[in-house]
Amino acid sequence: MPRSIVRTAIPIAVVLVAALVVESAMAETSTTVAGKSVAAVRVVRDASVSGLGSTSFEDLPGASTTITVPAKTKALILVRFSAESLCLGPVDSQAVCSVRVLVGNAEADPASGSDFAFDSSNAGREGAFSWESHSMDRSRGPLGPGTYTVKVQCMVTTVGGTFSLDDWSLTVERVTV
Repeated sequence: MPRSIVRTAIPIAVVLVAALVVESAMAETSTTVAGKSVAAVRVVRDASVSGLGSTSFEDLPGASTTITVPAKTKALILVRFSAESLCLGPVDSQAVCSVRVLVGNAEADPASGSDFAFDSSNAGREGAFSWESHSMDRSRGPLGPGTYTVKVQCMVTTVGGTFSLDDWSLTVERVTV
């Protein structure tokens, strides 16, 4: 086999093997949970602006409710959160505004912490009129009997950044498993 072909084939083979490893690792992180029917729904919503600026997760005021899984049952908790969002940061900053949902004391899945960018400052180029609509879906379970607090938490990754949410809606569903 000529050397030029070998020099070309080896890097291509390395890239293909790396792609297969990454694809395999990604496939292993996927999970599937099925439910039967929606047994309960809770909706919390607010039309006022909440401004947040913490670089660690803090509760979004008012964005909390409880849902009960009855005795002798298991349930999947489905959570949807949508809001009008404004993420601001210093010029040339990489400010990211993150949202997470807790069900009980655990982050709902996919649990990605501050790695989930609900919004960003576009390197500090967003302005006071850069409001946008964003949403997310999360789930947890199957969970056994008990009462679970579901709440939304927010943070901005850059000191000096601000995260504002307006016209938000939090929908929580209990699905029988």
